[in-house]
Amino acid sequence: MANIECKSCSFTEEANKTFFLKVIGGSFVGGGFWAWVICVAIVTGGVGLLAFSDEITKWLAERHDCPSCGSRKWRLVK
Repeated sequence: MANIECKSCSFTEEANKTFFLKVIGGSFVGGGFWAWVICVAIVTGGVGLLAFSDEITKWLAERHDCPSCGSRKWRLVK
């Protein structure tokens, strides 16, 4: 499975279904195209997450603060 890592402090979290549901919350309803991309990536697992890594990290950076340092600079790591 893939992880997300804060570029500022190197805090990592597992990028799994539970994590994305927590971050996305209600935006699945009105999230449009990118919500579906993330749904597909979650369903296909690690390969899907890595295939859409640029899109997912851009989307994530707009919505999720690092719990450790508050930064919104993320990258997807294997």
